Amino acid sequence: MSVTRRGLIWEIFNSWWIILSCMGLSFASFIYIGTKTRTTKWKVTGVLYLLIGIISIFIIASYPDNNISNVAVLVWIVSLLVGAIQSFLVRREYLVRRDYILTNGIEDKDLEEMRENVRRHYKGKDYIKGSGNDTHLDSTYHSNMEYRDYDTISSKPSDSTFEDGNYDESIVKGNEEILDNSKYVSYSKKNEQYKDIDDKGKININFCSIQELLSLPGVNEQIANRAISLREMLGGFNSVQEFIDMVHIESQYSNQIREMATVRDHDIV
Repeated sequence: MSVTRRGLIWEIFNSWWIILSCMGLSFASFIYIGTKTRTTKWKVTGVLYLLIGIISIFIIASYPDNNISNVAVLVWIVSLLVGAIQSFLVRREYLVRRDYILTNGIEDKDLEEMRENVRRHYKGKDYIKGSGNDTHLDSTYHSNMEYRDYDTISSKPSDSTFEDGNYDESIVKGNEEILDNSKYVSYSKKNEQYKDIDDKGKININFCSIQELLSLPGVNEQIANRAISLREMLGGFNSVQEFIDMVHIESQYSNQIREMATVRDHDIV
């Protein structure tokens, strides 16, 4: 007779562990069902059966011609029989517990919690909060951080600066000032000094407001908040393409954003 609403076939299929008990592996059966149903008493029972087996085998091997070995054999055989009988007795309770876990999605909830913990563990330093939206930075962030040019908002200076032995000291000094952390100013404050929109009508994503970011195609409030957080953390985007990659703009909007956005007063994308 079926003890759950899942039917007799399901119950038979989920009772396969009884075979282990009949083969003398009661310890494995009880550890298994204890793990599947999160029931400590069955796990403890499985460990006890395991200890009885190990101790009995040790005594039999150590004292083969002694009466104590006969007692150990008897205890071991009794434990195997008791384990098999107990497996049949707890089968109904196991099926009911297992049915309850599956019905209420307990395993799925535990799995999702575990995935979230793993994400936080491996990306803990990249876990940022922005306006109610928790953002986890993925491998795109690490890739850009590892290889990006730390000349904050400007692109890497072209090699032409140093061609033919020409050395433009003003450019080098300018870069040194940018890299000087003591002179760093938050981008929210720099907005007052730089143009949000250049002469060509392009939005400067390194200085613009969140409202101007929202005017870009494919940018919703969540993406805009993420962009602001990244901009503050990284000191600005090196290029429009970096912005597109790091805030996860959908591909169909990429070309439009390249045409409408820039990273500094003259167009570098």
